[in-house]
Amino acid sequence: MNKKARHSGHRERVRKRYFEYGADSFHTHELLELALFYGIPRKNTNNIAHDLLEKFGDLNGVLSANRDELAEIDGIGESAANFICLLGDICREYENFVLSPASIEYAEDYPAYFRDYFKDTAQEMLLVLCPSADFRIMLPKEKLLANSGDMVHLTNLLIKRECSRIIIGINKTESAATPDMCDITLANSFTNKLSLLGIELMDFLIIGKKRSYSLIFDGAFKF
Repeated sequence: MNKKARHSGHRERVRKRYFEYGADSFHTHELLELALFYGIPRKNTNNIAHDLLEKFGDLNGVLSANRDELAEIDGIGESAANFICLLGDICREYENFVLSPASIEYAEDYPAYFRDYFKDTAQEMLLVLCPSADFRIMLPKEKLLANSGDMVHLTNLLIKRECSRIIIGINKTESAATPDMCDITLANSFTNKLSLLGIELMDFLIIGKKRSYSLIFDGAFKF
């Protein structure tokens, strides 16, 4: 039996197996192989899936790779690279939806939400959550400190989204969740502006690698 005959109907068999038994019956490389059927019409995507996982380490690495990196893999053209990038973007958007602030029931769950959101962030950032409007925006902390226009833009967004209550978090790149004077400055600036807008600041969290600190509830800071 020649090679072409052996592989005849392979894609249909893989699809049928997925529809009958689901993803739990697949190894990671097999799931990636199946997904690539829809981005690479007429090639052996099993080999390509193995090559992708070998280069990028795991599925997260594959779906986080940029187009130029993906194109280095034999069999990955522009269309396939765009398809993989789209898969990654869809997965991240879904994760953000599942971790929507509107889905959090208890205030004590917010530190874990922030920590997960900041997990791949290398610099100190400020994340604003508005649970009622299911709105969030993340900005560099230093940019907000240096440019008053960014603060104005942010407050305008809060008004546009009709946010009535917000929670703010700042991540720390070191393990300790220790606020510095820049954090205090931002907290005071937000409090002053939000009070004029009638927006409640529910909490202002400092997020470390292992613990969090609330400027409002844990410290002697009065806003």
